[in-house]
Amino acid sequence: MRPKMIVLIPTLIAVTLVTSLEMAFAQTEILTFDDLPGVGGFDQYLLVPNGYGGLQWQNFQYMDGLAQPNSGYLNGVVSPNNIAFNDAGNPALISDGSFNLNSAYLTAAWNDGLQVEVQGFVGAALIYDHTYTVNTTGPTLVNFNYTGIDQVTFISSGGTLHPGISGRGEQFVMDNLSITPVAEPSTVALVGLATMSLILRCLTPRCSQRPLPLEISFER
Repeated sequence: MRPKMIVLIPTLIAVTLVTSLEMAFAQTEILTFDDLPGVGGFDQYLLVPNGYGGLQWQNFQYMDGLAQPNSGYLNGVVSPNNIAFNDAGNPALISDGSFNLNSAYLTAAWNDGLQVEVQGFVGAALIYDHTYTVNTTGPTLVNFNYTGIDQVTFISSGGTLHPGISGRGEQFVMDNLSITPVAEPSTVALVGLATMSLILRCLTPRCSQRPLPLEISFER
């Protein structure tokens, strides 16, 4: 005799549901900029490429912060070596289909008391708008908690030059940016429909009369 152990319908449904949800909802990512191609030496930098972290980047550069002495670029390093910054102190933005902006470490490059305005958009609608004050002496952890947005704009201004620093400008430094991609509503709906379809099919009498396609056999 070779008795068979049949996989139960509830177990199959549970496994399918968990797998579907894992596919639909992505995990939080910490963008450190350290996995971008290296840039060595003082005052050497490159554009953050589009597609990094699944985002589109505009006016964001990155550099080796440890190679920038006597500046907020050095003091703003959280995970060595690279940091990002807004080129020439001009507004910079990131965008994507839909994502949550969770947090980031911000530092002023040159000016203490630098104001960084961070705006979150859905399409053309401004949903979030907050201003944070940062300094050159070390990074400030900012918890944005902007959810379901598709664009963030960073605008820096003001502050006073830190004593003894020779550089000038209204640049801010960013490291360890935390984001969470958000599944499109259509994707979530499809996952739900597929799961409900499986449940309904397996609850019908016709289905219960048929052997399940997945079987596991054990020999005694």
